[in-house]
Amino acid sequence: MRTIDNPAQLKLDLFTPQLVAQSDNIPEVRYLHPQPVSSRNLKLADKLEKLAATMQKTIDSKLHPAIGQQNITARRSRIAAGMRQEGEHLALIQRLLEGLAQSHRTGTCPPQFAKIDNRKQLADLATLCRWHEEDSKYLQDSFTYGYSIVERLVQFGIRSKDEAIVAVELLGKLCYGNPAPEIDSSVEKANELRRRAIYTKVPDFFPTPPEIIDRMLQLARIEPAHRVLEPSAGAGDICLALRKLGPLRIDCFEVNNDLREALTLLGFEPSGRDFLTVTPQPIYDRILMNPPFSKDAYIEHVRAAYDWLAPSGELVAVLPNGYRDSRITKRREFADCLDSLGANNYANPADAFTKSDRSCGVSTHLILIKR
Repeated sequence: MRTIDNPAQLKLDLFTPQLVAQSDNIPEVRYLHPQPVSSRNLKLADKLEKLAATMQKTIDSKLHPAIGQQNITARRSRIAAGMRQEGEHLALIQRLLEGLAQSHRTGTCPPQFAKIDNRKQLADLATLCRWHEEDSKYLQDSFTYGYSIVERLVQFGIRSKDEAIVAVELLGKLCYGNPAPEIDSSVEKANELRRRAIYTKVPDFFPTPPEIIDRMLQLARIEPAHRVLEPSAGAGDICLALRKLGPLRIDCFEVNNDLREALTLLGFEPSGRDFLTVTPQPIYDRILMNPPFSKDAYIEHVRAAYDWLAPSGELVAVLPNGYRDSRITKRREFADCLDSLGANNYANPADAFTKSDRSCGVSTHLILIKR
């Protein structure tokens, strides 16, 4: 076989006859890549489809690993990220199986792939697809330095980088009707920033537990015409829940750079860093907040947030228990201020924040203030 170094020329020659001398010196016509198999193989098609279907449970468990829902640490975050990558690789193998099955049903299977009957045989081809898609140097290096994968690729007639590229393109055509599930890279990046903020213990970042967010939304009674503010948005847990209700506008502030980036990736453009440094504008129909608790910061945050409420606006906040009975004057004055504003109090489950992604033992309650 003659050597072709130009991939573009290789594509032109894909079905160009090549003369190959036989032992009796009578040339025969051979194609660089043989024509597709014209006969259908329905039995093999059924087998490949069943194999693809049995992979779904494993793929789901890898793409959405249970460890990613546990209290987050750096180690668990790395493990979860690795599992998701593995899930994406398995999903590619699944699509290849489905594509091969369809080609066997229509009699269009490329001959070099015709004998594949299990997913293990597709692992190396899936690796080639991934390397090619990522424009990775590993595709070239595998042939330059003789990686172990090269020996296994011979069974598919792949002996060079150029032939590997052609094989990847053929596989891509097989999977044309089975596109990869869309994975929002922005959301994944935002989730990674959220996990990093948790295991690096960003000060005062304790994500609001879902059950408390649900209670906040029930109290807030969000309407489509409402303009809503989250003054210390963290990684956007409350903002995301608000978005599902479709208010007119959601604004937020966040001081931490990583969390601000996470909010931006999720589609929330922070109005600023620290809302305490901005002159209040009474424009918000609803304010939902889980303010910082350390050094009694929640007191100043709630007082400032109240000034952002529009007439008839309402504020719902998560607050720590105990300030009413405290010996600290600042705390007692805050309790008196809430009473003067007619704030209503709603107890939260005592262990609510122990179930948070970043667990803590603080007991809390909700307040609802109407302007």
